[in-house]
Amino acid sequence: MPKRDYYEILGVSENASQDEIKRVYRDLAKKYHPDANKGNKDAESRFKEISEAYNVLRDPEKRKKYDQMRKFGFSGGQTGGFDFRGFDFGNFDFGNFSQQRAGGFRTTGGGIFEELFGIGGLGDIFSEMFDQGSHFRQRRSAGQQGGRDIHTELTIPFDLAVNGGKQIVSVTVNEKCHNCNGTGAEPQANPQTCPQCKGRGTISLVQGFFAVNRTCPRCMGRGIIIDKPCRLCKGTGEIRKTKKIAITIPQGIEDGTVLRLKGMGSNGTRKTSRGDLYVRIHVSPHRFFKRRGNDVYCEVPIDIIRAIKGTKIRVSTVYNKKVEIKIPPGTKDGKTFRLKKLGIRSKKGTGDQYVIVRVTKRSNLTDEERKIVEEYENK
Repeated sequence: MPKRDYYEILGVSENASQDEIKRVYRDLAKKYHPDANKGNKDAESRFKEISEAYNVLRDPEKRKKYDQMRKFGFSGGQTGGFDFRGFDFGNFDFGNFSQQRAGGFRTTGGGIFEELFGIGGLGDIFSEMFDQGSHFRQRRSAGQQGGRDIHTELTIPFDLAVNGGKQIVSVTVNEKCHNCNGTGAEPQANPQTCPQCKGRGTISLVQGFFAVNRTCPRCMGRGIIIDKPCRLCKGTGEIRKTKKIAITIPQGIEDGTVLRLKGMGSNGTRKTSRGDLYVRIHVSPHRFFKRRGNDVYCEVPIDIIRAIKGTKIRVSTVYNKKVEIKIPPGTKDGKTFRLKKLGIRSKKGTGDQYVIVRVTKRSNLTDEERKIVEEYENK
């Protein structure tokens, strides 16, 4: 998904001073720093986005080159028009620019794009523009971004993982601002249709035999010129909101499984679809059972005299069923008994339960019992 404009990320104007950019960055970094948002992947992603924007805008030279790219439609990684006449490419290494397959370009060079974005550089931009023509066919507008995916983690009890059920998870997402209804303008404001793109949010550019759409540099893809930004969302059209979502835990889910909830992520702009919610499941350990795949292991202590003479024991299973096991005379410590098809049930099938006997020796044995134990241990 294309990156947002760096000025928009920090919430500053393109004419903002270095002091203002630094002050805003400090406030945002403090708010979204991973140390202040333990386990919040969305906050971590936001922090990285803020840091990336600041690293470019704080450097006068990088900011100057970035402003040049914004002028030509390359806003924070967004692809668009590519009329590069008059553009200062700096030290871009055109020697590494190569065509690797028909219909697609790939680059390994760096120059100012590598300098600004660190990874991918111009290669990422051209790969989006020319990757088998898919972006031309789709004619996607960088201003019409789909919703963002949200990633979070959830720890559930062992019994819930075994049986399945419902669980509540709290996530912070981007929602349409209720004050401006997503327009980014104050209700009493009078937004004007963008004169450059005529309200479409994109402008068409023909370069040789290529024809592409790019985000309108005048309205940044909104289609309107806002004279009075919304006081609540600061003109973005979105607000951050924490909500509780009930998710279904499948029976027999394993630790580390990622559940995808389609359309439950952050809101998209300009009426496009919402992102998805990805929940990584962690299963708490059980005090009695240990899981390996769908098989279950447990250990049961047996008095040494009972192990020598033989006995019967009742063992719990993961589905709260009691099963009787016959312990033969002379059973040794570590003997394992298999209870077929009494393990965990899931889409992968049903596992087994393995009961490991742990023979325990008492200190208050009678003389007769001590003699029996000596014979048992010498066998």
